Amino acid sequence: MSPLELQESVLKSLQSLKSLDALKKLFWSQLSYERVNKALSRRGWTAKVDKELEEDPVLLASGGINNDFHVIYARLKSARLSREGERIVVNRLLQDHPYTLFIFSNKTQSQWHFLNVKYDSTTEKRKLFRRITVGEGEQLRTATEQLSLLNLESINPDASPLEIQQRHDEAFDVEVVTNKFFAQYRQIFEQVEGLIKPTLTENERRRLFTQKLFNRLMFIAFIQKKGWLKFNGKTDYLSALWQDYQQDDSTANKNFYRDRLSHLFFEGLNNPQQQDIAGINNGGYFKYLIGTVPYLNGGLFERDEDDKDSHIIVPDECLDTILHDLFQRFAFTVTESTPLDVEVAVDPEMLGKVFEELVTDRHGSGSYYTPKPIVSFMCREALKGYLKSQVSGELTDAIEQFVDEHEPVNLGNHEAILEALRRVRTCDLAAGSGAYLLGMLHELLDLRQCLFNTKKLDSKSTYQRKLEIIENNLYGVDIDPFAVNIARLRLWLSLAVDYEGDNPPPLPNLKYKIEVGDSLIAPNPKRMGSIQAISIQQYRDAKARYMKAHLWGEKKALEQEITTLKTEIALLTHGSSKVSGFDWAVEFAEVFVDGGFDIVLANPPYVRQELIKHLKPTLEKVYPSIYTGKADLYCFFYARALELLNSEGMLTFISSNKWFRANYGEKLRKYIAETCNIQSITDFGDLPVFKTATAYPMIFIAKNRKVDSSSTIFTQVKSLEAPYPNVLAIIREKGQVLPHTAVNSSRWMLTDNTSANRLEKMELVGISLGKYIDGQIYYGVKTGFNKAFIIDGLKRAELIAKDPKSAEIIKPLAVGKDIRKWYVDRQERWLIFTRRDIDIDTYPAIKAHLAQWQAELTPKKTGKESVGRSGGDYKWYELQASPSNIKRLEVTKIVFPDIAKELRFAFDSKGMYLNNTGYFIPTNDLYLLGVLNSSVVETFYIELSTQIRGGYLRFFRQYVEKIPIPNASTNEREAISKLVQKCLDAKGIGCEVWEKEIDDRVAALYGL
Repeated sequence: MSPLELQESVLKSLQSLKSLDALKKLFWSQLSYERVNKALSRRGWTAKVDKELEEDPVLLASGGINNDFHVIYARLKSARLSREGERIVVNRLLQDHPYTLFIFSNKTQSQWHFLNVKYDSTTEKRKLFRRITVGEGEQLRTATEQLSLLNLESINPDASPLEIQQRHDEAFDVEVVTNKFFAQYRQIFEQVEGLIKPTLTENERRRLFTQKLFNRLMFIAFIQKKGWLKFNGKTDYLSALWQDYQQDDSTANKNFYRDRLSHLFFEGLNNPQQQDIAGINNGGYFKYLIGTVPYLNGGLFERDEDDKDSHIIVPDECLDTILHDLFQRFAFTVTESTPLDVEVAVDPEMLGKVFEELVTDRHGSGSYYTPKPIVSFMCREALKGYLKSQVSGELTDAIEQFVDEHEPVNLGNHEAILEALRRVRTCDLAAGSGAYLLGMLHELLDLRQCLFNTKKLDSKSTYQRKLEIIENNLYGVDIDPFAVNIARLRLWLSLAVDYEGDNPPPLPNLKYKIEVGDSLIAPNPKRMGSIQAISIQQYRDAKARYMKAHLWGEKKALEQEITTLKTEIALLTHGSSKVSGFDWAVEFAEVFVDGGFDIVLANPPYVRQELIKHLKPTLEKVYPSIYTGKADLYCFFYARALELLNSEGMLTFISSNKWFRANYGEKLRKYIAETCNIQSITDFGDLPVFKTATAYPMIFIAKNRKVDSSSTIFTQVKSLEAPYPNVLAIIREKGQVLPHTAVNSSRWMLTDNTSANRLEKMELVGISLGKYIDGQIYYGVKTGFNKAFIIDGLKRAELIAKDPKSAEIIKPLAVGKDIRKWYVDRQERWLIFTRRDIDIDTYPAIKAHLAQWQAELTPKKTGKESVGRSGGDYKWYELQASPSNIKRLEVTKIVFPDIAKELRFAFDSKGMYLNNTGYFIPTNDLYLLGVLNSSVVETFYIELSTQIRGGYLRFFRQYVEKIPIPNASTNEREAISKLVQKCLDAKGIGCEVWEKEIDDRVAALYGL
């Protein structure tokens, strides 16, 4: 049977899967497993496990060597499939059947889960449950494609059970499905955008309109899984609505978007049932058009100006493509995956991923989507730190076991833990599409659920718990209104999934919880003890009532009341009713009256300082203690986060690691060292944690309180192989406790005790290179346009032949990659050295040569020109930048590249020029060259500086000048200099013996 024929056969079985007979046919016939059909006794099972099942499970089929791989079917007693019930049963069955595919159905066998258990590579206690759902209303293409991969004939009937299990693990890999969806989404999005273009020509408006259309339809694709939207009795709502529209010939010039979807969006989903003026839910005309739909009370379906523009036409071709080539091709689930439970389908997290990665230019704003395991780790670390400070008397190990493993057995005061979880206030000040808000929601929910399971505390439904968490524990801000809309939408979906019933209540208004604004530029939120408590209580109450309001008039009245209270609070807080940016002290006054947030966590945008020139005056005013003109934007998010925290608050960030060592991070490092306990730093270096960018990410966790006895765990992650993405396992395996002195000043030494002691010893016995050479480290010539100024030997000869005077300003050139250890391997490369104020007319051949690129060489005046070099006070034929003292280039000097994988210092005695990929020190000090090329200094420099992708080192002056040069007697200097001369004479070839002796002598000088 060909793969295509197999898929067709599997699809038919899945479509008819309403009894065990169809399941037997699927595995015994189509997927080629051995028939078993043996009941498995539940004798000896605990009552907790036994009560989940309607009858004994069945060992349906087997395969592989000795038939040790099993397929087991279990019928649940419940009317609906239950993740928790399945986990309880699977954990018992795995004791006797370690290599197994599990299949569950509900009692009536109308819903089915195919369940793969993948073990966490770091611990047998953690099992990842991955499910494929089959049943009425499910799109079966994904299930068909993935389950067809389980065909034992294609795997190998004689394979070991482990090999079969591994193939099953691959078939249940949700990333394969989501990657396919990503690719298809991008393609269809661009296609639809093009079809809308004739009636919406403005690029930005068209992109936002298309994005909004996709978001609305995706939301419906998710929410219809709950069965709340019905058309002609069918819950496969969008497909049924489209089919009815196609069969309706009553209207000429019909259009699906205008005639059906616009009514669904604006008169249906955005219309309170209490104001059922359109007759949607009582059999009127609109029910004929759009069926039965609930009022959702969300901003996603509020009509905006583009929605009101009748000139914008969405052709039917657009909707046909979206519905059939995207929504009907992939399975959707309204349940968001967790670190331990994954649906092999498109889940609501995709809204965030699509928004961050594909649709908007979030990367242009420095925003990247954080992988879910990292979000989970950061939320848990923050909660552990919070609980340790809030609940006295609890053992650290007990809290960590509770948060990491959801095991509360060793806690002493369960009620105090529950109360702390209920009152925690967390904030993401760069919320994006809500990854951390959703992550924290799930962590808090799971912790409260496990307290109920073990101690029967907090006896509420999952829906009630989620609603309470959203209302009381989560806050977020982002500058992008569309991002905020997506974040709210994902919270609504997460809430909706757990409502059990046919008539869902209106969703909460999140306008005053997840807000739009600039997190950085408002003043530091101040303590608000001077404000009358009654004002804050009224404000808190008004916002709480607004969250639950759904009638238009009620919402408007509350908005006016809240606005009035905001004005009053603002005047009392800072004497003005309005400030620039997001006014934290006012907008979240109910938080700051109590001192601030308990947890602030974020993935702040990585925007280079060159792109925030317009913000720098404001940032300098708002953050004087940490401001430097070279600081990238994310640095200021650290400072703002600390201002938002209360005195015991937890800061949990993932950001670039560049500020650890860069000069622009010096003030921030000092500020954090003086005010915080840095609990852990997990540095990923150049590893691609964000798949779309090299951002040099690290996870930074600190408490907003200084205690001298605290310690910091530093982990250098060197691979994204297992145990990644289990960050906690990596830390436990690789983490090192830093000495107390490592991060207590503006200079941080992120290394273990042994290395730190070695580095400190080296610094004590010498003076810095910067002082040793009196600051004389220079970089080479910057042309601004190498194509014109750097020439080969043939072009040099040609220019001299035309005008012999040209030879005066054509200089031998070495670039960074020419510089090896000890020597310079210069190629036939020359530099046209037209320094400032040169009379170019005295070199006509050179002038004619450069004139070929005059437009490209002319300095830009405004910086916005598409052609030209960077602005400056130089002429088009002059070099963009060069040393003021030319003689420095022509003397004997030590040279080194700006980037290399190892230390490569060389000697140049021929007066070669360098471009800006090389640095030089004008000196003939052979002893210094020997020290710089020693293995001891290389180790020091690797610890001191920052590495970039591929393990390369950057040789910025700010790092190089800190290399300690040891004091040495005349005899030692001469001995090392003689060894260096031998290496120079040999041009670095066969120098191993001499280099070893240099290393030993230099190490001895440092006392190592």
